[in-house]
Amino acid sequence: MIIQKRLRKQNKRASTSWQRKQQHLLDVKVRAKNASARRTRGVLLLVAGFILVASVLAGVVFGAKRALNALFFANADYALKTIDVTSDGNLTREVILRAADVSEGENIFAINLTKVREGLAAIPQVEDSRIQRILPNKLTISIQERRPVAWVVPPDANLASFNFENAFLADERGILLKTKSLPAEYLGLPLIVGIDTSNCQAGQPLEQDEEKTALDLIRASREILQGRFQIQTIDVSKRYCMIVTDKQKASVTFSTDGIEAQLHRLGIVLNYCESNSRELQTVNLMAQRNVPVTFMQPNQATTADDPVAGATPPATQKTPDSTAKAGSTEQATTAPNNTAPATATRSHENKQKREHPRLKPFHERRASVSPSAAVGAGGRHSEPRVRRALPVEATQLNG
Repeated sequence: MIIQKRLRKQNKRASTSWQRKQQHLLDVKVRAKNASARRTRGVLLLVAGFILVASVLAGVVFGAKRALNALFFANADYALKTIDVTSDGNLTREVILRAADVSEGENIFAINLTKVREGLAAIPQVEDSRIQRILPNKLTISIQERRPVAWVVPPDANLASFNFENAFLADERGILLKTKSLPAEYLGLPLIVGIDTSNCQAGQPLEQDEEKTALDLIRASREILQGRFQIQTIDVSKRYCMIVTDKQKASVTFSTDGIEAQLHRLGIVLNYCESNSRELQTVNLMAQRNVPVTFMQPNQATTADDPVAGATPPATQKTPDSTAKAGSTEQATTAPNNTAPATATRSHENKQKREHPRLKPFHERRASVSPSAAVGAGGRHSEPRVRRALPVEATQLNG
């Protein structure tokens, strides 16, 4: 018996392909509109939140400002009543307050300390400043002024009648200063000569190397020689060297290089002068060996110290030669027409020198005859001037 199988009917779609396409298009349009609406709502919510936060912050700031004004900036308890100004120099209180731009009655919290410092720094004399608030109503201003160490003198200045109005003061850093008053401590400062000051201004630094070298010499001289060599003028016009004159009228030539080494050599010369009671006249420190040195004659040193001409030298400088020449000077002063005693004395001196040329110690030898003694004794020079050299020990120390 043959069983015949029936074919199973396949499922059929209830809609056609065209209908299905139309359904998909409608679904996409609906989803796009919903997404756009959601995005719009999110943006509106974000803007609203930002506006709310900004409003809250503005309110907080406004409220805090009102509170600060009520508690501090507009509070009469913090009105400035005392301004304490101290300075270690010659600046007056009025000048400092004018530069700081502060006055009594201002609120202590409204003062900008940075601007106050900038205003004080504009004064050339001010090197450093310190401003401090002391609650509730006090302000302290402390000023550290620059310390001048020298005068910068114009080239055409007359040093005999020095006018400080045409010169500048300079501190150790080379900052130029101007002063309306002339304190006593400024009168003894060294003079730096040979600098063109036509373009110089107060508050500006010195630019040339010679000027800086002169300031280094002043600083190093205080540290190394410690007041034994008091500088009066420094001439830098030659550029390659400095000619320094001290208050004893001694002339010292310095090179622009190796200032400290030259000061040490000068210290050796000064030690020799002190140990032998001599007065330094000239020294050239540019030479590293065999330094050329000349000393003042005893009669010249005595005349510089004592206004009475022809007075007897001090006991530390008396030698047989100096005693004899002093006697000849006195005779020439009391009896100018009688030249026999002076001639006899001069012959006696020459005889003593010929008989004992090597028996006298070094410090008792005369370098030369003073011009007053030679001319007074018959109008003729008794003996030529002799340049004195350094002793052996000083020459060895010099190199």
